[in-house]
Amino acid sequence: MPQLRNSVLVFFLTLIFSLMSSNVMAENENEETPNPSPVEDLQPSQKSIPISQPTTPASPRKEKKDKRYFGTEKEPRIDAGIFHVGFAAGGNFFIEPKLSAANGTPLKEYFNDFGFGGGVIFDFDYSQMTENIPLMLRGFVGYRYILRSVHVFDVQGIVRRMWQFSDSSSFGIGAGVSSALWFRTITDESLYEETLFLPSLVLETGFEFNPLMVDLKWLVNRLGTDSTINGVEFSLGIRF
Repeated sequence: MPQLRNSVLVFFLTLIFSLMSSNVMAENENEETPNPSPVEDLQPSQKSIPISQPTTPASPRKEKKDKRYFGTEKEPRIDAGIFHVGFAAGGNFFIEPKLSAANGTPLKEYFNDFGFGGGVIFDFDYSQMTENIPLMLRGFVGYRYILRSVHVFDVQGIVRRMWQFSDSSSFGIGAGVSSALWFRTITDESLYEETLFLPSLVLETGFEFNPLMVDLKWLVNRLGTDSTINGVEFSLGIRF
C-alpha cells in the first residue's frame, strides 16, 4: 500500500509538471512568432506606388520648315506698280484720204473733221513706288467718233517714261500700239459703207495732277502718198 501511494503521487506530480512545461513553451512560441500582416498590407500602397496609366504614342506632325536664304535675305517681288483706274473724255481731229466709190482709188482729197471720244484708263505706275522706277504701263479701252461718219472701238497699250515732280504731280512721254475696229456709215461726206481693222502707232504725252490728268495723243494708222490716215486726240480725265 505505501508503494502504491507513492507511485500515484509520482504520477500526478509528473502529469502536473508536464502540463506546466507545455504551457510555458506555448507562451514562448507566441511571443517569438510575429502576427502575420493582413493581405492588404502586403499589397503596394496606391499612395506610395502610383499605378502608371498606359500612354499612347503621339502621332508625328509635319512641321513646316521656313526657307533659308544664305548670304542675303529674299527681297520682296516688284512685279506691279501702283494701280490706278481712270476715266477720260475729249475731242479729236482726224484726216483720211477720199477714195473713189467705184474703184477705191485716191481722189487726192482728204476728209478732215473734229470728233469726240472717251474711255477707261488703267495705269501701273512704278514711279510712285519707293524704288522710284521711272516707268508707267498704261492701257486704254474706249470709243471715238471721227470724220462725221466713222465709229471706232479702240484698245491701246502704252509704255511711258515718267518724271515725278511731287507726290501728286508727274509728267510722262510714251509710245505704244493700238488695235481698232472702224465702222464707216453712209453719210453726205461718205458715199460707201465698210468695216476696217486698223492697227496704229500711238505717240503720247501728258501730265498727272492727282486726281486730274491731261493726255495728248498722235495716232498714225497709215502713212503714204494720198493714203495717210492719222489724227490727234486731246482728253481730260480723272484718275483714282
